[in-house]
Amino acid sequence: MDHEASALPASEKIRDAIRSDISGIVKVHQIAFKGFFLDRMGPAFLRAYYRAILDYEGAILLVHSDRPGEVDGFAAGFLEPDHFYAHFRSRRIRMLPAIALALLRRPNLFIEIVRNTGRVARAAELNVAAAELASIGTSRRGTGVGSHLLRAFCERSAALGADEVRLTTDRDDNGAVVRFYLDHGFEQTGVEFRGERALYSLARRSNV
Repeated sequence: MDHEASALPASEKIRDAIRSDISGIVKVHQIAFKGFFLDRMGPAFLRAYYRAILDYEGAILLVHSDRPGEVDGFAAGFLEPDHFYAHFRSRRIRMLPAIALALLRRPNLFIEIVRNTGRVARAAELNVAAAELASIGTSRRGTGVGSHLLRAFCERSAALGADEVRLTTDRDDNGAVVRFYLDHGFEQTGVEFRGERALYSLARRSNV
């Protein structure tokens, strides 16, 4: 049975995430985004973050799985980003223990937490008929899993009525990732600065 499942094409191994997938999603996130802000916030915060996405009515949280109960790739995002960020802000009290734990482990995260809190507050004021791809990652690079997940995310977004999919990714020392999105129909729409970090804003229209 395991052999038959692994013989399926990658696109047929993608499904909607369920609660029990959160731990697997966190593990893949830690592999794919090692050293980035959310990774440095720690696994407790990551679990709370992905639960917040899963609990959001407009969530698009897909996983790729070769074997039952295992996750080796995921794509996480949401419709109507303004509504999601309002939803995320409403959960800040229950996320305080995870934030406090992150600060105990890494006090220097404080400035980044404040900066990201401000970004979430500003994003909650937007009103865009778009889907936002918050993160996409795989523990098996070079296998095509990321491409299948990205296409599945864009297709789901369009089917649910989103005019476009948008995301941000690092501008500097990130050429391969930027090319990955450009090769999948995304276009650069701007540059965003978060402290000393520069990020490209990218978007893909739903009719592409």
